[in-house]
Amino acid sequence: MANHRLIVRFLSRLGALSLLTVGLVAGVATAPALAQSSAQSSAASALGYVALGDSFTAGQGAPPYASDGTLCLRSKRASYPAIAALVSPYRLVANQACSGASTADIPAQLRGVSTRTALVTITVGGIDAGSNAVLAACAPDPTSPVCSGAIDNSLAALGVLAPKLVATYSAVAAAVPQAKIAVLSYPRQFKPGFSPLGDLLNTATDALNGVIAGSVAAMATPRIRFVDAAQEFAGHGIGSGIPYFAFDPLNPFAVANFHPNALGNSLGYTRALANDGVLRRP
Repeated sequence: MANHRLIVRFLSRLGALSLLTVGLVAGVATAPALAQSSAQSSAASALGYVALGDSFTAGQGAPPYASDGTLCLRSKRASYPAIAALVSPYRLVANQACSGASTADIPAQLRGVSTRTALVTITVGGIDAGSNAVLAACAPDPTSPVCSGAIDNSLAALGVLAPKLVATYSAVAAAVPQAKIAVLSYPRQFKPGFSPLGDLLNTATDALNGVIAGSVAAMATPRIRFVDAAQEFAGHGIGSGIPYFAFDPLNPFAVANFHPNALGNSLGYTRALANDGVLRRP
């Protein structure tokens, strides 16, 4: 019953947050795009593809990882950008995404990206919203005051996330003026009812996706689109027969845990991009 009350309390807070988000998005809808980066790559392709963002685009749930001298945990072969490039006319020039990246890290990821890039995909906002902190605080006991405090902090972060996202999308659009930009959602990680923690995190994911979708809508440009992968991941959360997420119950702190595995990257994210027409030749 305590778990149920916590989830109900969390849902009630999201109602107030949705109104706040609408106001924030409306306020930044006319925000000017950030200045275009002057750094450009000479190795551009007419159908060049660059991936940006955090661990969900890096491919953290699908090891082994590239030995690239970073701690970005980029999958060698099974990130959705690598798979999408195999089944589309786009050539993956670079996967710049990095585990732990927030909106503040995207300008650095844009350095060296060609202005002639044709496609950009991005997942970002989860770190800004405190997703890692909520998971760490709530995993031991979803009913604890520590978990409740982490949720409060996450809701506060969500309340100021929309302007950060709009500024980030503006910076990307300015840096790659010819590109289609696909902003992907964060899919629900757990089978509904699998655990109180899973239901709590699924609810938080829905709230985050609402802010992301609203921020993309505020950009009001057809070349920046929100790609909702919920349908493709439905029925494949942790606890399902065929999960699209990595999770080792014997090692709950494994770095791959709670991220799309190879199936999630291929049948989840890549299929969502294909179903939304993002991977079609322009």
